[in-house]
Amino acid sequence: MSSTPAKKPVAAPAAATVGVLAALSVTAIGAIGIRDALVATGTISGTPWLEWLFGKAEVLKPVDWMIPAGGIAVLLGLLILVASLKPRRATHLAVGDDGVWIRSRDAGRLATDSARRIDSVLGAETKAKRRALRVNATVTGDVNRVRDELATAIPQRLHLVTPVPRVRTRVTVEGN
Repeated sequence: MSSTPAKKPVAAPAAATVGVLAALSVTAIGAIGIRDALVATGTISGTPWLEWLFGKAEVLKPVDWMIPAGGIAVLLGLLILVASLKPRRATHLAVGDDGVWIRSRDAGRLATDSARRIDSVLGAETKAKRRALRVNATVTGDVNRVRDELATAIPQRLHLVTPVPRVRTRVTVEGN
């Protein structure tokens, strides 16, 4: 059995979008080429699209379009370079040092469970974002005592989670 911890879960690279768009573009160009080949062989009727496009391009002088096209190509190249070098965003939170990972909403479930275990808490729910949890608790009794217990119980439950999510609590008294 290997003692190597699991890899850190990360989001898809930013360059994946560029790859998908490039693949769709090449596929569209190929489909147009196949269509024009079928038109040229007489298999289907119609006029070739590429012939029309090249006819329109003859009207333009190289000076008219080369400098703007070159600038656009440089900008696209820089964007693709930045996208390929951009680090991938972490999607999960580490639990301890053993390579165990949980999602933010799982940390929210732990916070909700911790809140529900406190006396006089009638109900609790948590909204989880990447690095923050918002716990809403409905209580009966002393609001300040419950707020203090929530401030102690939730961090105790999440003490192994890294990075520790920021926890905000809102306590409302039943009937309000």
